[in-house]
Amino acid sequence: MRTPTPLALAALLLGAAASAQPVAVTPTLETRPAAPATGNNLRDVALWVNPADGGASLLIAGFDTTAGAGLATFGVDGTQLEVDQTIGPVRALALRDDFLLAGNRRTLAVVSSTNLNGLVAFVVDPAGTPRVARVGNGSFLTGSAISAVALSRVPGSDRFYLFAGRPGADLEQFELSGNDGGVSARSVRTLDTEGGLITGMVVDEDTGQLFVMEEGVGLGRYSADVDGGTTRLAVVSPADGGPLSSTQGRVALYDATNREGYLLVADRAANEFEVFDRRSLAHVGTFQVTENNDAGINADLGAPVAVAVSARPMSATFPDGLFVGHDGQERPENLKLISWSTVAEAFDPPLRIDTRPETDGGTDGGTDGGRDGGPGGLPPPLPPNPGPPIDDGDGCSCASASVPATALLGLLALAFAGKRRRRS
Repeated sequence: MRTPTPLALAALLLGAAASAQPVAVTPTLETRPAAPATGNNLRDVALWVNPADGGASLLIAGFDTTAGAGLATFGVDGTQLEVDQTIGPVRALALRDDFLLAGNRRTLAVVSSTNLNGLVAFVVDPAGTPRVARVGNGSFLTGSAISAVALSRVPGSDRFYLFAGRPGADLEQFELSGNDGGVSARSVRTLDTEGGLITGMVVDEDTGQLFVMEEGVGLGRYSADVDGGTTRLAVVSPADGGPLSSTQGRVALYDATNREGYLLVADRAANEFEVFDRRSLAHVGTFQVTENNDAGINADLGAPVAVAVSARPMSATFPDGLFVGHDGQERPENLKLISWSTVAEAFDPPLRIDTRPETDGGTDGGTDGGRDGGPGGLPPPLPPNPGPPIDDGDGCSCASASVPATALLGLLALAFAGKRRRRS
């Protein structure tokens, strides 16, 4: 009997469990939009984690309807706290802590505003009134149809960058400054795209990568380094016959320690969320959000555009982190809040839960159909100066999509041993 090659064996093992997807998870809470945030299309959400009190964290949501709310703020109990209608319809938003604004470190939020013809700056202050306050009177960067934004800070420095998806699928990088008390942007690089509408972006600062979702094109990656070239490398495309439909939304990063974690994609047409391993970029699996009648959530989540996630503890309700998914089918459109442990434990074996490292079995993503290095492998090199390597030096992502890493290594060892026996 012929012994399978190690990679073939790995692919078979990892693909077997992936075939059981999608899995179902039930939400814990949902946001409760109140006037004037009702009757609007929710376009994006950002999750701000309060470092002093996780229970006082905030969800900041952008709505895109001319006759209603622009920016709404919710607590992690789902309660609507504030609404800012002065900026009009919102197309996209992003936030990042530790931006130097007039010498003080602040949490910066950037919002794509139609009425103000570009990006508007806000700062987050949980003790302030309002909690999310405008910086300046107008936009600091013009372009009324900016469809997606991402913020990043260069590790170990105060250099801040903004990535903005413009009409015509242009993708531009800007360096931000807040030295004079306002926010200014200087263009530093334009990145190549495939011509699709940019619907979502996220920066993995630890690995120096920018992940970009293009409508109908799929998920791609770039070096986030300003000197890292302009080339796009494909991660997954609907044309490959893989997990993504042709209509995707935003992208979020579950940022676990030791560069572990996951990329999460809102798949609007499929009413699902796709999970990709942060290191190998292989597809881990798919989950759907179903009704929870006990919590008064009586409809499945559908047509998701926005997604946010955090690995950090947040209140007694979300001690293992929080996943937030947009429900585009319910009226009014709202956000479902789910403990990350609920999502992770729906998979077999469970996904990584960063608050429980001593019991975490983890994953490295299953099979990716040969894209970006194949099962369990690291992605191919990025363009020049890609930033820190994806592997943290231990040579192991401590995970597999369908069997624990130790078991997989043992099976691979048996396969190698079989080959050696046949040659002896």
